[in-house]
Formats: sequence, structure tokens, C-alpha cells
Amino acid sequence: MARRLVLAGALVTAVAVPLPAQAAPPLLSRDRSPSAMRSTHGSGHFGVWGLDRFGLPFYSYRMDEARDPRARQPELAGGTQAQHQVGNDHLMADAFNDGYVQLWSQDRLSQWANLWRPNDRHYSGGYGYLKVGRRVVSSLYLDRPRGSRFGRAFGVGYYRKHLRAAGIDLSQVVYSPYGDDPVLLDDVTLRNTTHRRKRVSWFEYWDVEPYDQAIAEPGTRGVDQPSYSRRTRTLEAAQTGGGYGNDNDPLWIFASALRGPVRGFETSVDAFFGSGSRARPAEVGRDRLSGTLAPPSSAGNPSNALFAFRAPVTLKPGRSITLRYVYGMAHRQKIAPLVAKYRRRSNPLRASERSWSRWLPKASFGPGHAWVARELTWDAYLLRSASMYEELCGHHTITQGGYYQYYFGYNLGFRSWPHYMLPMAYTNPALAREILRYAIGFQPAPQVNGAQFPYGSGPMCERVDLGTSNDLDFWLLLAAGEYGLASRDTKFFDEQLPFKSAGGTASAWEHIKLAYQHQESLLGPHGGYLTGASGSTGDWSDFSTEFLQMTESMLVTAQLAYAYPKLAELADLRGDHAFAQQLRASGARNVATLRREWTGRGWYSRAYSGARQVGQGVIFGEPQPWAILAGAPSAAQARTLVGNIRRFLDGVDAPRQIHGPTVIGSAITPARNDPGVTERGPTPGDSLFPLPDFFGAENQRSTMDNASEWVGGAWFDVNGWLTWALSTLEGKVPNARGLAWSEYTRNTLANHATHFPNHWDGTISVDDACEAFYSKETNFCGVSLTTSYAGQITEQPTWMVMDAIRLAGITPTQAGFRIAPRYPFRRFSLRLPQIGIASEQRRMRGYVTSLRGRSLQLVVELPPGANRRALVTWSGRRRVRHHVGGGTVTFTLATRAGKPADWAVNWGGKTR
Repeated sequence: MARRLVLAGALVTAVAVPLPAQAAPPLLSRDRSPSAMRSTHGSGHFGVWGLDRFGLPFYSYRMDEARDPRARQPELAGGTQAQHQVGNDHLMADAFNDGYVQLWSQDRLSQWANLWRPNDRHYSGGYGYLKVGRRVVSSLYLDRPRGSRFGRAFGVGYYRKHLRAAGIDLSQVVYSPYGDDPVLLDDVTLRNTTHRRKRVSWFEYWDVEPYDQAIAEPGTRGVDQPSYSRRTRTLEAAQTGGGYGNDNDPLWIFASALRGPVRGFETSVDAFFGSGSRARPAEVGRDRLSGTLAPPSSAGNPSNALFAFRAPVTLKPGRSITLRYVYGMAHRQKIAPLVAKYRRRSNPLRASERSWSRWLPKASFGPGHAWVARELTWDAYLLRSASMYEELCGHHTITQGGYYQYYFGYNLGFRSWPHYMLPMAYTNPALAREILRYAIGFQPAPQVNGAQFPYGSGPMCERVDLGTSNDLDFWLLLAAGEYGLASRDTKFFDEQLPFKSAGGTASAWEHIKLAYQHQESLLGPHGGYLTGASGSTGDWSDFSTEFLQMTESMLVTAQLAYAYPKLAELADLRGDHAFAQQLRASGARNVATLRREWTGRGWYSRAYSGARQVGQGVIFGEPQPWAILAGAPSAAQARTLVGNIRRFLDGVDAPRQIHGPTVIGSAITPARNDPGVTERGPTPGDSLFPLPDFFGAENQRSTMDNASEWVGGAWFDVNGWLTWALSTLEGKVPNARGLAWSEYTRNTLANHATHFPNHWDGTISVDDACEAFYSKETNFCGVSLTTSYAGQITEQPTWMVMDAIRLAGITPTQAGFRIAPRYPFRRFSLRLPQIGIASEQRRMRGYVTSLRGRSLQLVVELPPGANRRALVTWSGRRRVRHHVGGGTVTFTLATRAGKPADWAVNWGGKTR
């Protein structure tokens, strides 16, 4: 009752009242100015960053991978493939520097539609052939005309190629249209650059080689005989078998000519290539397509099919024509509507890029930081375009990508999905809810004793279990608290969601409470959380049970010490005060545990192995950020802890043999040869695995190379936590803002490409980890599980976006939001779809979007030097009363459900 009276009093004193007239500041939610992000910094040696005609970043790939030795990459065992993620909310395609495009679908299986298999004359597609007189010009970079200038650009949702040959200027853009359609579009523009009329033919080529990538049952799928509809100018072929055995309703592969003439089609690999070559297929050389319908192929064998269209055109001097095609995977009944939809669109590329532009962050970080704003935009694209729709789950999710998804074929792991949701709560609440539904669906029913969430998921929405992990509930609890407080969407938690494996439903809130109960059932004797019996993979650091002999995790204790009180705020917002009290008690107990785990060396312990404390003589990076976020250290302890992080994990002022300081992100554990380390774990040996020495401390391409303890290396997840934690130490640790900004920017792609310019992995995307500063090959990224795929993992972009929000000082609370910017400069702006903030001269303004439509309390931290007597606070265009105290100003913001609510604070005086 007392809390209600206080809140009611705050509302009364903060309502709009007549005050002396003063012009309201401009509404930030209506600011349409672009990001200040024009910069080529961080381009590396493969190409150069630029802005396209839509004002969005793109990477111009300029290296000749066939001749330049720098193109050979160690992560690919000397391979030269460099791919770019072209995706929307439904699927993803890989666009390669060699000029082809592979389409990936996760609707049912984890599969490619058109895997590159050159030995079987399957070349993926996404390119074509221009026939001019007797000459054949390919838009595949590998077969480009000798001496031609061939441009390649990796953009937001597209892959653009450009070349000039035989008097024709050819521009080809393959793109995945913004939204939720399972298609790629291909715009081909031909322009006559001569003074004479040109008669040419364009041959659009897409391959049909469906391949199930799931590592348990990989292989080609069967393809039925293709068919052609003259009315809709559409080719389609059914998948008939192979791959995961339970797929009894496989998708169809299709292509259609949307714009431009069609004078012939082809579906037969043998007929199309004939006695010709990839560079000059026989039918292209003859300037005709035979219309052959390829015979069916069986699972495990190469497909006999491809899709090709011929478009003969006549171009007057200086004139051009744009042809358009669609290629995709869908159930047959959905193909015709998709084709019709995009046939009606006049300029789907422009519409797609404008939609991306409206959604992507708009940021300005001041002079010299345009590259950071560019990277934030790019990383937000990488994060959103990693979205996938899984038909049997019935929901979208965001996948970890990289070798986990596109080589092993699994959506790993469960803990990843909820943390990808964190920035979506501020940028796309609908997708955030989808991720929560997707994750919750895998929860075992309460009557299934001892069961837990799976390690990940695989084809056909089935569980993938890899031992047991003791932190999976935490990630769902963290995500639920963030989503509910950020969006104010308390109704979502009343939604009935299934227990997929056992049947039955419960409200989302009951699922959350069940996760809490299961998490607490793992509480161990030292106040950590038990990792389980034999077969456990531990916590966030997979295999820590095996390599650390960990039985009880203090990392999870630290994580829950932060998450429980935040979830308690949501519980109070929902009126579940009993659960809120329970959460706060558990959180307080965990904080007390952490304080007991403060070691004599000046950090928090990592774990227990039976009765033995792990982490007395060596600092582990994983638990430290969460302990800080939970408020465990005193000011003096925080200074000591940060000093140890810099000394042991950054290599600052370390002995010379450590080779510090780091030029990229912080290491997760110190160097094995650091004389300050007095505790070293066993070296993972080959006897543990029927595999090469992936993890050994002497493997120069392992994160364990010269690491004192498991897992070694620099991990983007952990450094994302660390950036956030450092930003909260204002007033406790000198230069906390600068340290947080340093960690943030050192984990950027641009920084990696600057220090390792010959390394593609880390230029436009990156793996989940890179070698630490103390390793022999500090430029190497990845965990060495395969040399078939590199880059494109979603951890780095997730935390670049989330930490931009954290550094802007945005913290959702039960009452509303606390705004306490932590960038190391006073002037900046950050605009996201659901929230924004601009810190300006003598003014701060912003907007929030509540899905509930009730008044919110804003607590805004004032900069030093602000004249508090001159303060004016605004709710929209109306002045409102406020309260000043403790260096903050508090006022009430009126909101409407689903609409941005603008606010502003003006002050006098000279800030610094």
C-alpha cells in the first residue's frame, strides 16, 4: 500500500500544469536525418566500405581471390571463399565472392536448395550468361571476361555484381526482399553502351541441388521431374526424399520470370551444359533453350535439374532494360501467390532497402566515430537477417549461424536464442515474442522429472540434446524480464503456450515460473548451481564440466543474481507480488554467495570441483561482469577487479612474454605462461576425443593455445557482458566510461580488420571467438571444428547492438525507464524503432514505445554542471513537473499503446 501511495503521489506532482511559455524541443521520434556513418575505416585489404544510393553501408569486395595469395584463409584450410549473408525474416542466402548464391531454408530441414557441387556440374546459380553475337559473357566472377572490370558489392540484403563487356553494361542484384517471404529476387539490368542497336540474349541460371546439411544424415535429396507453366512463366520441382526421414511434406523449389521476355526455358543439366563448359554452356552458345524436362533423381545422387530462362532483347544505343526473376522454396500452393505478388511490384529492391533503412539504427557518435555508427547499422542487419522461420515449431527465431547452423545443420544453442532477443525487445517486439514462443515450446512438462530445455534444435523442430547444461533456464528468465520491462507488454505472459514434447499448455508466465523452479532445483552446497552427473556440458562455457572438472558453477550464480531482481520488477508490474518476493530473496542469497566467493587475489571464483574452489589462483572472465551487474563488489573491490581484468585478460602492464596488451577484445582466461597465474587447468588432450587436437593448449589454431584454463580465446559474448558491466561502474572506477567504450570498439569488425587486414573472418562478419593476444596466431578466429565454413555467427552483432543501448544508458524498470548515458562523450544520438535518445548541448531528449499505453516514470541522470534551477521537463510537447534529487530528474511521461512517446529535459549552465 505504501508503494502505491508513493507512486500515486509521483503521478500527481508530474502531471502537466500551466507554466511559463517555452518552445518544446523537436520530437526525436520524428527525426528522419540519416546516420553519420560515412567512413572507410576498418576496410582491411579485401575491399572498402561505402554507402550505397539508399544511404546504407555496403562492402565493395575488390580482391582477386584467384591470384592474390592473401585470399587464402587459414580457417578454410587455404580456401578463398568469402561469403555474405543475404537474408530476411524467413530465410538466408550466402552470396560468394566467386559470384554464385546458395539459398538456405530452415522451414522443415536444415538444407540448401542449390549447393555448390562443381564436380557434378551444379554451380548454385544466382548468375547468368549474356550472349552477344558469338560471344558468351558470364556474370560468375570465376568465368568473367578476361581483362574486364568486375564489381562486387555485399550490401544490406543484397549482392550486386557489375561488369562491362561486348558493348553492354551489366548490373545484377540478387536480394532477399525485406519481410517474411521465402524467396530471392534477381534484377538484371542491361544497357547498350555503343552507338549501334544491340540484339542480345540473357540466360538466367539457378541450380537445383537440394542438400540436407544436418550432420547426422547429410546428403542430397531426391528431385522429381520439373514442370513449367507457360501462363505464369514458372518452373518448379518437388523434393521427393532423402535427408531427415520424417519430412513427409517437403518444400518445392521454384523459379519464375517476373519481368522481361521469355523465349525458352531449360531444366536439364545435361541439355543445358551439354558438351560445353561452365563458362560457355552448350545451349547458351547456340542461343536457344530446348525446354527439356529433366528426369527425376533419387536421394543420395546428384540432381538432374536446373532452372534457366532465355530473354532475347533489342537495345537501342544508350537504352537499358531490367529483367527480374524470383527463386525460392515453398509449399506448392504458395508458389503462385508469391510469383503474382512480386510480379505486381514495380521496384521491390527499392522498397526492400527503404524498409531496411527505416528499421536499422540511426546513430551519431561525433567526429572520428562515423565508422562505429556504420558498424552498428551493419551489425543490426546481420542480427535481424539471421532470422529463420521453422514451420513445425510455428515460429521465427534467430539462429547462431556460422558453422553451427550451415555446416552442422543445427540451431545451436538454446541459450543463444533468448539473448538474441534482448536487442529485439527495443527494435522488433513482434520478433522478440516469436523467439520467446519458440524457446518456451521446448520446455519439458512439469511432470517430466529431471528434464530440462534442450541444448539446441534440429530439423523438423526436434530437440538436440548434448548432455545437460545448468544455465538454460537463466537465459529464458533474463529474456523474459528484459522483454516485459522494455515493452511493457504484460499481456504476452498470459498467452497459452505448449509443451511441445509432452503436450498440454500453460501461460507464458507459468512457463517462466516453471523455469525458475527448475533453476532453483539445481542449487548446490556452496551456493553455486550444479552442473549435473556424467554427460553434463556445464554452463555457458561448454565442456567446462570435463575440462575444469566443475560440479558447481558460480557463473550461473552471478547471472541469476542480476536476472532475478529484474524479473521481480516484471512480476510486480504483473501484480504477482509473491513471486517477486521469492525472486528478490533468491537474488539476495546469490549476491551474498558471490561476496563470499571474492578471492584473496581480487576477483570472483569460477566454480567448485567437489570441495575445491576453482579460480583462486586465476581469474576467469565469465563470472566477473555478472557479479558487477548484480552489485556484488564494493567500490574498492570494483577498482581491484577491473585492475585485474586489465592486467590478466587485457595484458596491460603484463610481462613481455604475454605479448599484451590486446588489440581486440579481452581474453576469457589469462595466458598459461603468465607468472602471475598460480592455478592452471589440465591441457585438454587428444585422448578425450576421437578427433584431431582441436582444443589442445599447443594447437596454434585453438582458443586454448597458451591459455591457462578452459576455454581460452576472446569471446564476443563475454566481452559483450563486460562492456555492459564496465559502463555501470561510473563513480566507482576511474574512467569507467572510457574502459567500456574501449571494450566495445575493440570488439568491432572494423577493429579486427584494421589489425588483421588479410583476414576475411572478422571483416564483414566473424565467428563466436578469436585467438587471444597471448596465442601464436592472434589473427585466427573460430573454434577449429571445421574448415568448411567461417564467419557469420550472430554473437558479435548481438552485443554490438545491445551494448549500444546499454551505453546510451537505457535501463527499463518496473516504473518506466532510467536514462543514464555512459558513452565517454556528452553529445550523441541513437534512434531505434522502439526507443531513442539524443544528448545535446544543454538538452537531452528521447522517446519510448510502450505496448501497454500507461504513464511511465522517467529518471534521467543529469550531467555535471547542469543548472538544476533552470530545468524544464517535457512529455511530448507539454511541460510537466519534475523532482530533482541524487543527480537525477524524475518526471512522468504519458504514453499511447504502440506509439512513440517523446520526452525532453532542458537545463542551463555549462556541462562538461
